[in-house]
Amino acid sequence: MNNSLIASSIDTFMQNNHVLLLLPEFVITGFLLICVCHLAFGKTLKDRQETWGYATLGVGMTLVTLCVFWFMRYVQNPNFLTLDVFGSMFKADLFSLMIRTLLVVGSLLVLLFSRTFIDKRAEVPGEFYVILLSALLGGMMLSGATDLIMVFVSLETLSISSYILVGYLRGNLLSNEAGLKYLLYGGMATAILLFGLSILYGLTGYTAYSQIVAHLPAYASISPVIWALMTIMILGGICFKLSAAPFHMWAPDTYEGAPTPVVAFLSVVSKIAGFSLAIRLFTLLYGALPAFDLGWMGLLSVLSVVSMVVGNVVALAQRNIKRLLAYSTVAHVGYLLLGFVVMNQQQSGGLASVVYYLITYLFMNLGAFAVVTHIENLTGSDEIATYAGLVRKKPVVAAVFSVMLLSLAGIPITAGFFGKFFLFQAVANAGGQYLWLVVVALLTSTVSLYYYLNVMRLMLIAEPSEAVEALPENEPSARLFTPVGLTLAICLAATVFAGIFSSGLLNLSASAVHELRGQAGLATYPVEKKAEISQVVQHR
Repeated sequence: MNNSLIASSIDTFMQNNHVLLLLPEFVITGFLLICVCHLAFGKTLKDRQETWGYATLGVGMTLVTLCVFWFMRYVQNPNFLTLDVFGSMFKADLFSLMIRTLLVVGSLLVLLFSRTFIDKRAEVPGEFYVILLSALLGGMMLSGATDLIMVFVSLETLSISSYILVGYLRGNLLSNEAGLKYLLYGGMATAILLFGLSILYGLTGYTAYSQIVAHLPAYASISPVIWALMTIMILGGICFKLSAAPFHMWAPDTYEGAPTPVVAFLSVVSKIAGFSLAIRLFTLLYGALPAFDLGWMGLLSVLSVVSMVVGNVVALAQRNIKRLLAYSTVAHVGYLLLGFVVMNQQQSGGLASVVYYLITYLFMNLGAFAVVTHIENLTGSDEIATYAGLVRKKPVVAAVFSVMLLSLAGIPITAGFFGKFFLFQAVANAGGQYLWLVVVALLTSTVSLYYYLNVMRLMLIAEPSEAVEALPENEPSARLFTPVGLTLAICLAATVFAGIFSSGLLNLSASAVHELRGQAGLATYPVEKKAEISQVVQHR
């Protein structure tokens, strides 16, 4: 009874103080400032290395705060977290809670396996963790942004921090080159996206999503040239952030040159933040404009196919493990875009499948990058040939890496299999006109088996490489009670868990997407009803 009373009091207090719904962001900001002060006043290199502890504690405390929010939502009050913050610029809803939780868990895992790598190579290790927290803060704000201004500020906080992280190793020419390329391409993509969003603002006169939904249908008959320009710019800017082909030109070089923990952050945490923007914005536009699915969905179909084909085919020729995973990421983005193609079908569950896929992708991809970081730290090499015979010296690491690769390939029973299955099923259920996309997805998934299984073949069957031969027999750095070992254990357990409880996670994802559709207004209506309402709005 007392526990119920305390929970009720917390709920009432939060409802009356909406800004506290951003408590996770406040915790991250507070620890970010603590890390900055620790760096400023730390006198020795050891003092600065201890910044990792404060950063990890901050992300851990943020995760605890989010767990309290989950408790309040599902135990105390189902209507908890359905409020606007900052004058409707941020929506504290179930979708933003899910995305923020994924971002925090992903960042915590990156922090766990990055310390040894960064301390060994960086001139000032502590700065890395400060910038990582800044990027995480931008991603968390982006997950619930419901205003174009908030979208841009959050996106730039994430992007600028990412540029710095990529070029963080000042003495490494590859890292410097990768950072410069990423900065130049990213700046151009941001300008294009901002131009597209400015057209959206210019049509309606509002930056808030709710006002855009209300006023955009009245401009449905405007010049096709303007619609095409806005479509191409917004799609191009977002697809750059997602590294969808042909906007992926930055990914291979950036992944190869950047510090491996940064690559893990970009490929998972940053991608999830980008997809949260795409899901919320595309749901908004489809809810406001019935013609959205005519032009945008066709372009998304093309982008999905190109990403799947380019990502999987070009990955076959890679000899560097980070470049291989870069093209693998491009391919997975192509699979995820399938969910957007069929988002206009109410019963398809396209976007719900996307959210579930992001959950599985978080753990299987971070698990793979944790292994890559660990092996690079031990051998100094990120070439695929280095992994030959790894099972002889590191059987546990090789086994975990094999499970992650099988899951990325979509082998049955793994979480990756269920992620692809739900996506492909959603596309197939949407109608016969989409079956060709399923065929392409299945064929390209078959191609991916070659390069994933080739890495496994090298680890498990081939003779040990010189780098593996040089490893000590009982090197303890990946045991369970070390940061790397704990990361691998969590990723392995979560990958298994996400597969066993796939239906429950999919239902949770569907609930989050359902709330988004309700917020978009017209998105909850069938296509015919949407067209009718749009005509009435134009008439008025």
